[in-house]
Amino acid sequence: MTKIIVFSPNRYSLYTTTVTEMLIQRGVTVSSIYARKLINPSRALSEFRRDGSRLLKKIWKKLFLRQAAYQSGNSENILNFRKVNNISITELDEFQTKYSIPVISCSSLNDAIVVNGLQEIQPDLVVFTGGGLIRQDVLSNSGNGVLNCHMGLLPPYRGMDVVEWPILEDHIEQVGITVHFMDQGLDTGDILRVRQIQPRKGENISGLRDRIEPIMCQTLVDTCIDFLNEKIERHPQKISAGKQYFKMHPFLLNIVAKKLEDIQNSSTAKDL
Repeated sequence: MTKIIVFSPNRYSLYTTTVTEMLIQRGVTVSSIYARKLINPSRALSEFRRDGSRLLKKIWKKLFLRQAAYQSGNSENILNFRKVNNISITELDEFQTKYSIPVISCSSLNDAIVVNGLQEIQPDLVVFTGGGLIRQDVLSNSGNGVLNCHMGLLPPYRGMDVVEWPILEDHIEQVGITVHFMDQGLDTGDILRVRQIQPRKGENISGLRDRIEPIMCQTLVDTCIDFLNEKIERHPQKISAGKQYFKMHPFLLNIVAKKLEDIQNSSTAKDL
């Protein structure tokens, strides 16, 4: 019997609950779910140093607004995707109640409790839905590996804000997502599937990101199942084929918004 473990950034992640319930619907056995604790001062300080005020906005949207954050946005967001696909679970604890899947809390996905759990279960695969960088002792005990969906095209766009960077660099055709295996580098592991996603007419960055999120859910689940059924192969990356991008300065974000607006008024954007 194939065994899958899911990694989650927190117990309330819509991305995690969507991916996990879709896997179950498709007949995949989820053996356990590891979720980072919400309160972790050292992690919060580290992430605030990296993201600044954007971290506060992310927390507000993901943990407080949650579903309400999408009500007035793009109709092709994760909320509507969940309705179409009959995804009803909104908190990880419901998997324990409904499916008897253990949900284990950890301060970090690199904690000893995670490594010990992996060694005990010996999963075929770990599905990553967020939660930070993964150390080698976790990677080494994850069966075939830790599968992630990156909101950017690999190998050219590794790191952060990789929806915005290709637009800034006038590479609109390189907006997209990549399903890949994690390694000790940053977005440098073997690639399984790449999908280009072009902005549509009238779509801003926020709307584009909202539309990409459910595509990531579907692509991650499809790729996971295809890999388990040996219908897809791993393709190693060349480190020299791409570079790592970092958080984009607000000044540049304004330029991206203007560039995207200009694209909407040209024939480059798809009117779908």
